[in-house]
Amino acid sequence: MRKFFIPLMFVGLLAIMFVSVLELPAIGDPNNPSQNEVGEYYIENAIDDTKTPNTVTAVLKYYRGIDTLLEAGVLFTSIVAVISVLRGNEIKKSIKEE
Repeated sequence: MRKFFIPLMFVGLLAIMFVSVLELPAIGDPNNPSQNEVGEYYIENAIDDTKTPNTVTAVLKYYRGIDTLLEAGVLFTSIVAVISVLRGNEIKKSIKEE
């Protein structure tokens, strides 16, 4: 039973992914959901709203500041986790050597 379940699940997930890719909108389609008024608003009003000469900086700092801060927090947490895992191996090795 288990021999057939895993390949069947793999084929099912592969079919779902294939159908999902077929349902994506065409590249450059003006009716694409990513082509909405938010991007146009940022481009037209970012410099006036934020008094920042760079549009990218205005979007990252003023419009999406909390999101950027949380992304930096996630990155910091992952770095701390990796360092703690790697350091834990060194401590166990030093205890075994004694």
